[in-house]
Amino acid sequence: MKTEFQAKFLQHLLQKKENQGFTLIELLVVVIIIGVLAAVALPNLLAQVGKARESEAKNAVGTTNRAQQAYHFEKLSFAAGASTPIVQNLLGISIPAQYYGYTYPTASGTLADVYARDTNSAANGTRAYSGAISAGGGNYSQVVCQGSTPSVATATMTAATSCPTDFTALK
Repeated sequence: MKTEFQAKFLQHLLQKKENQGFTLIELLVVVIIIGVLAAVALPNLLAQVGKARESEAKNAVGTTNRAQQAYHFEKLSFAAGASTPIVQNLLGISIPAQYYGYTYPTASGTLADVYARDTNSAANGTRAYSGAISAGGGNYSQVVCQGSTPSVATATMTAATSCPTDFTALK
């Protein structure tokens, strides 16, 4: 019986096929699945990069509005200057301009505004930001506005209570 078992075992081993690896169909299925996942994930990843860059402008515009409020509270006028460094120096703030350029138009006695525009918004996928603060009757009103698309240029702020066309107010 032992030899008969050995013979059958040897026959079984000879008839058994060895695994030869993956078939071409299996490899194609894996490549297609990876391609679909990459096509879905890549645009989402790039959008997150743009949102992270936009946080620079949101923080800068909000900081400028708050600094203008403090300046006005002490001096009864908003800080104005011929250039961005002069205004930032008057306000006592330092805003890094890595992705955005900032403009501080001449402030009036009742309204101060700031504009943040990405120098390469089409490539970075970032939007423009505008902010304004106004003072009147002992009260301050301020607004930070976000452009609706990356192609929207900054718009002139006429009031600190509403945003221009193609802009939405941030909360």
